[in-house]
Amino acid sequence: MGDSDTTSPATPAADAPPRALNDALKADIRAAYAKLQANTPGFSTRRSQSAMIGLVSRALATSGGIGIAEAPTGVGKSLAYLTAGVPIALATKKKLVISTGTVALQSQLFERDIPAFLAATGLDARVALAKGRTRYLCTRNAAELHAEHSQGTMLLEGAGPDEGGDYERQLYDRPLAPHEVDAARRLLEAHADRQWDGDLDTSPEPVSPALRTRITTPASSCAGRRCSFAQQCPVLRVRTTVREAQIVVTNHALLLSSLAMGDIENGQPLLAPPGDMLLVLDEGHHVANVAIDQGAARLPLADMAKRTSRMQILIAGSYRLVDKEKIGTLLPGEAIELASRVSKGLKAFQLDVDRVWQPEPGDRDPMWRAPLGRLPDDWADAIEVLGEDTRALFNWVHAAQQAVARNKQDDPAREKLQRSLGMALEMVEQQHELWAGWRREDREGAPPMARWVTATRDGDLALHCSPVSAAHVLRTLLWKEIDSVVMTSATLTGGGDFQSFAIDTGLPDHAETASLPSPFDLPNQAQLVVPQFPVAPDDREGHPKAVAEWLARELDWKKGSMVLFTSRWKMEKVAELMPASRRGAIQVQSSGNKSQVVAAHLERVAAGKGSVLFGLNSFGEGLDLPGEACTTVVITQVPFAVPTDPQTATLGEWLEARGQNPFNLIAIPHALRTLTQFAGRLIRTSTDTGRVVILDSRLLNRRYGKRILDALPPFKRVIG
Repeated sequence: MGDSDTTSPATPAADAPPRALNDALKADIRAAYAKLQANTPGFSTRRSQSAMIGLVSRALATSGGIGIAEAPTGVGKSLAYLTAGVPIALATKKKLVISTGTVALQSQLFERDIPAFLAATGLDARVALAKGRTRYLCTRNAAELHAEHSQGTMLLEGAGPDEGGDYERQLYDRPLAPHEVDAARRLLEAHADRQWDGDLDTSPEPVSPALRTRITTPASSCAGRRCSFAQQCPVLRVRTTVREAQIVVTNHALLLSSLAMGDIENGQPLLAPPGDMLLVLDEGHHVANVAIDQGAARLPLADMAKRTSRMQILIAGSYRLVDKEKIGTLLPGEAIELASRVSKGLKAFQLDVDRVWQPEPGDRDPMWRAPLGRLPDDWADAIEVLGEDTRALFNWVHAAQQAVARNKQDDPAREKLQRSLGMALEMVEQQHELWAGWRREDREGAPPMARWVTATRDGDLALHCSPVSAAHVLRTLLWKEIDSVVMTSATLTGGGDFQSFAIDTGLPDHAETASLPSPFDLPNQAQLVVPQFPVAPDDREGHPKAVAEWLARELDWKKGSMVLFTSRWKMEKVAELMPASRRGAIQVQSSGNKSQVVAAHLERVAAGKGSVLFGLNSFGEGLDLPGEACTTVVITQVPFAVPTDPQTATLGEWLEARGQNPFNLIAIPHALRTLTQFAGRLIRTSTDTGRVVILDSRLLNRRYGKRILDALPPFKRVIG
């Protein structure tokens, strides 16, 4: 369905025959389903769920199998892929990896759905949850932080500035506040007393972003089993569990990064060898964006120039500890000169950018974008030099880190230096990835990289690059490498046509696809209302005012409702314009805790007071509010992709240059998928009723309106 000439099914290991769905596997799957049905209170047979079990069975039981299932709310997606996937994984001795787009679904699967499925079916499987390192406490960092502050100094005894202490301290944005240091101490004590397992998602203390940075460790700074705190390490404990598990629940970002980097520890892959993995991608509509983010890079010029110039402390400490004339191919003076040259080059490049672009005063989001990803010719020489020097610096830091790790000296100085080198490696790698993206020749016939510059709030210039399509990444990492793959979501297509999805994801032609019908009686349970709204969404002042007036007049304020916005500014403006008598019933999504806003909404509805949630995209996708909690969903405008977004704009230019229509190929499919997600907030059970209202008259007076309306769920239409 995608570019079939560059994609072929994953091939099984040379000594393993190709797998296929045989009678024995079919019997195992039927037995699991029968037990699930018999032992699950209230279980009802659903035609769409049965169809999905068949699709998942065919995909996961076949070498190179790929199955794509668009399954709306109520189908029972997780039970469908567990019913097929677990028996196949156990019978074939493959590892079932289930990847999600959100922490909420990860937790639901690990804590509720999978244990309930295993209990009902009587199947026995080891289950583990895999998350990134920075979601776990680093006991070494927390202990050092506690020691530093209890001694009244920023350096551990025996770890002088030449060994990396000063460099590490300078990388942090600000010193920790006393209450943050106290929180770190209490977390360390809770972990030592076995009252907490070190998972920061379930932290007994609030963890600020600054504190999280100090008490976690990325892969580049981790000493692994050589660390003196290895026996107490939550990450090593969890990863041992992951490797021994037969079912692993993870997230898309960790999955793709581990596949891209070949994340290996102690000679073993983090999740499973790709050829031994049966992969289920739930919330699959997130996968393309996560893949694009994996290939993106960002370089803030002034900040990186400052941090790179400070590396001379680290360089001197490294040569002193390893006691060698050269690290890699460089003498001490050559390494210091290299870091200085990179730092000066970054500062000079700011002047090159200034000659091409300067932000307009008062611009809220200043940005310059390279047309079709083509950078100015005048920048080419500087980019080439910085690219080569940064690569050389990256190679030196990598060599230094390995040399320090091999050093026999086992004291806090070596560990602190090794961690500082890890932080430096991450910093230099960030620069290297940006210059690699800016130097790379775009492939003939393929969309170019997006390349752009932004101005940060503190006046720095940040350079960016990003793929504009996930197709190449997913072809390389998933479709070609994983033994078998299933992807599912309530919204993959918008309207059931997989063409746009196949192009976006590079889906191979042999993939089996299905858009399954809802098990609910949608025409009789819900209405889709599109009124003749008097003001267009692009009227910056008039549209919020008209929305506020409509809400005050038309909502049932005695029940639960949700109003979804595409921008925070408009959401807050409408909230401000609401009559004072209604404001107490409105719960506005803030940058804080989403669950607290939802809890306040549910509490008011339960008390019969009525409540209205004002939310953005994350509310339009992830909330489950059945019954009276949500009887009306108001969508304030069609959620088209922002045309000035650099990736969208670059891809649009490329399509136009090839005689294609980017609005039809990008904007409308994106809007359809998002609208379908938003509309899916309304009907969560077979007894729910209500209406979805779209306050956007463009659906009535633009040519694309009918296409969008026809593709939305089959609610009863009330149009005009």
